[in-house]
Amino acid sequence: IEALTSPSLYLVKARLNDGTLSNGDKIELPSEKIGHLSEIRYKDITTTTQSELVEAIMEDIVSNPDKHLSFFNRANNISLKVHSFQLLPTIGKSKAQQMVQARGMIGWENFNDIDDKCSIESVKLLAERYVIEMEDSVQIPRLLDLLLRTGV
Repeated sequence: IEALTSPSLYLVKARLNDGTLSNGDKIELPSEKIGHLSEIRYKDITTTTQSELVEAIMEDIVSNPDKHLSFFNRANNISLKVHSFQLLPTIGKSKAQQMVQARGMIGWENFNDIDDKCSIESVKLLAERYVIEMEDSVQIPRLLDLLLRTGV
């Protein structure tokens, strides 16, 4: 099986010991249903898993929102010309500035607040960025590492 860990979003594979798992099932570890987990690269997962990855990540973001939401509330300029919001697919300079203004000093309480005030799909954009980073390990900065894998 190919799977996604939560909350760190590593791609992993394991041998299935018990044939009762269905696509999308969640497994608490340790589990006798699967064998040893090993990390797998994006390019080595099946096209079916690739096509379902954004949805799976979106589900994880919604069920564990705090660290992901913190990106939208703490994002700042990366350089004089680039804002962290521009790491998200389809977000350009003017949209990033609009998002900073909409965020204000208080920040956002949830993803719906972001979506309503900025006319975006924040969870989907963040999930798509994570997949981009999984596909290309030289993407810098890496939100996966900054938000989920380093304890920040």
